[in-house]
Amino acid sequence: MRFNLAIAVTLSRMLMAPVFAFAFIHSGASAHPAVWLWFAAAVLSLIELSDTLDGRIARARGEVSDFGKLSDPLADSVSRQTIFLSFCITHIIPVWLFLIFLYRDAIMSTLRIVIAFHGTVQAAKKSGKIKAVLQGIGSFAVIAVCLLIAYHVPGVPTSIGGRHPGFWIMLIPAFVTILSAFDYIVPNWERVRYMMRPLSNKPSADGKAGGA
Repeated sequence: MRFNLAIAVTLSRMLMAPVFAFAFIHSGASAHPAVWLWFAAAVLSLIELSDTLDGRIARARGEVSDFGKLSDPLADSVSRQTIFLSFCITHIIPVWLFLIFLYRDAIMSTLRIVIAFHGTVQAAKKSGKIKAVLQGIGSFAVIAVCLLIAYHVPGVPTSIGGRHPGFWIMLIPAFVTILSAFDYIVPNWERVRYMMRPLSNKPSADGKAGGA
């Protein structure tokens, strides 16, 4: 089987995610936090770059595959949630804010299965793309604030209203993440309701209600 560069680029996000987590979390306990934060920023840049390039590579090299379509959202979810978990562990965002991102991805994974059951593939919506962009921008902004604090830049607060400045940054992508979830759920609600019906109430292949 020919080496699939696009899939390799996609899966690289899952390998880089724990590297980011180690660097970012370690920065909080290091005597030289800026060094680790710069390293985390570099890894985050590679993660975002791979997310941008994998689809383009697949189309350019004729490597579009079913596995690629399935692994791309998985790699996105693993890498993003690892980043947000790192923010949570370092007390930049609270647990409930992290759970917004986590639950949205879990709901979307289930919804994709429901839609696939009906023989269609859920295409990316504008709200989903905006969500992804804002999550990426928010992640870089959090690291930027942490770097400013690490360098003791005058005028940069370490706390706003009792919260890390990164919390207020991540509120924006969190809000859009919630809206994005509803943008996918509402149009597909009838499909979800159909999946909730007992099998005995659904037509079988011969047109009759399903039995035991």
